[in-house]
Amino acid sequence: MRVILVSLAFNLFWFAAVVGQNSFLPFLVLALIGAMFIDRGVIIAIPLFALIGIAGDSVLMHNQILNFDTAFLPLWLCLLWAGFGAYVWLLKDWLLDKNPLLLIVAGSLGGAASYLAGERFEAVAFGLTYWTSAAIIAVAWAVYSIAFLFLLKFFHLKGKTWWPSNTATIKK
Repeated sequence: MRVILVSLAFNLFWFAAVVGQNSFLPFLVLALIGAMFIDRGVIIAIPLFALIGIAGDSVLMHNQILNFDTAFLPLWLCLLWAGFGAYVWLLKDWLLDKNPLLLIVAGSLGGAASYLAGERFEAVAFGLTYWTSAAIIAVAWAVYSIAFLFLLKFFHLKGKTWWPSNTATIKK
């Protein structure tokens, strides 16, 4: 049930970011704050996972694969990456129980599909042909997925002593 609820919440977050863009920035920020109340580990996950996506998308933008009306990635997209970081963190236990190769393929296809949808909503323009852009974005998302899974596994193996969740206790 948690997977379904968190996924529905993230899809609403995605829609608000992509369709609403700058109009829904306060909602996006409040939703991120709310995620921190669900699991305090999100405080570390948001900047870490968002940095990976923002850096990758900045490279795609610099190479004119992704085009926006701004000189840098738009704020709504940076907040969307933060929301994705929270989403991944909140589903970390569920994700770590899945086949990593399946998750990488799903992440690659799902990530590319989200950009294709964003292009349809005119939130992003592609600098290359539609399918070439889709293929490059899918490869980028495969890399993102590998990085995210590596980090989730790292934090899982490290344990919760470095940053306790709401239910963990601090070990001295």
